[in-house]
Amino acid sequence: MFTHPCRLISLVVVSLAISNVAVGCVRGKKKEPSSSTTALPPKLEFVEKMHDFGNATEGDRLTHVFVIRNTGAGTLLIDRVTTSCGCTAAVLKNKEVLPGGEGQIEVTFDTNRRGGDNHKTITVLSNDTNSPRAELEIRANVETLLAFDPGFVRLNPEIGKQQVSEVWLAGKLKEQAKLKILETTGEAEVTIELADKKLENGHNLQGLRFSVVGKKVGFGNGNLTVGTGLDKPDKLQIGFHWTVTGNVQVIPAQLYFSAHMGPASERVLRISSRKTDFRLREARILAGPFTAKILTPDAGAGYEVHVALKKDVEPPPTAVAEIGKLELVSNDPLEPKKEVPLRLAPQFSAPGMRGGPGGAPGRLALPPTHPAPSPQGR
Repeated sequence: MFTHPCRLISLVVVSLAISNVAVGCVRGKKKEPSSSTTALPPKLEFVEKMHDFGNATEGDRLTHVFVIRNTGAGTLLIDRVTTSCGCTAAVLKNKEVLPGGEGQIEVTFDTNRRGGDNHKTITVLSNDTNSPRAELEIRANVETLLAFDPGFVRLNPEIGKQQVSEVWLAGKLKEQAKLKILETTGEAEVTIELADKKLENGHNLQGLRFSVVGKKVGFGNGNLTVGTGLDKPDKLQIGFHWTVTGNVQVIPAQLYFSAHMGPASERVLRISSRKTDFRLREARILAGPFTAKILTPDAGAGYEVHVALKKDVEPPPTAVAEIGKLELVSNDPLEPKKEVPLRLAPQFSAPGMRGGPGGAPGRLALPPTHPAPSPQGR
């Protein structure tokens, strides 16, 4: 029996098509990686995770080497090492550690101005997926050579009254020092003089006496440099800050605006007083393209002052700048007139703002109203 030529041709075409599909499936199939090409994981381990230097004397530079081990099957790659304090330095000796190998991190702690009990952290970032951020710790109890206790002076006198605060020398060399005031920077309202007192062992303890009279409502700060009469340390510094508060409280103490405010240009001040008969009589713009109006809040005591930018400011500033001033007029006997700075920020949202477009949080870090210097050596 003979097959029709047309049928024969069709069978050949179908057979070829099936063969091509099968070949295509084989070629297109994703090849599974073999176990020999899979990356082997490293594993970071420390011989010790904490080192205690014990007792030390201020001025010492303490060094310790931490040993790293790679107990995994792959190469350990250490990206970087960071420390929790500028007084601590960490040097990575090996960025790559082979399986079964060891590496080193040399840590140095500068005890200068670090009197007392110290705990510092060293963070190791690596490709160990189970522990990509591993931490080491060093400890040291540092005996201070010479310092003031307390290390910073805060004075908060009431209006019309005097406040006195004393600081005394502390440390290993406190009885050998001979203090001498060298330089004072900052506010002249604060009077500073040398002081001394008798100890139980018959020796004199030296120190400083700070005094200020609350003549006016306000604040100020400064810094004092004192000679010690010693080779090391030859000088000490101590910061001070004074604040005289009145009856009126304004929150926030200054307002920030953006150069391009759009429809949400309004900022709100909240004004209250310790006096029950307080009256806010007027809120007027002394300078700048602003408007201000006084409102009484629905609940609570005090007042609200709503301040708005009337128009965009061109060109916008590249840094925070004061472009206006608001004056609050009241019946307060201490501060019948109180000024509030109105500042312009290069980006939207800042203290005193309700938020940026869509209620986004502020992205600009702005200085506080009146920052006080931090205590030295801390």
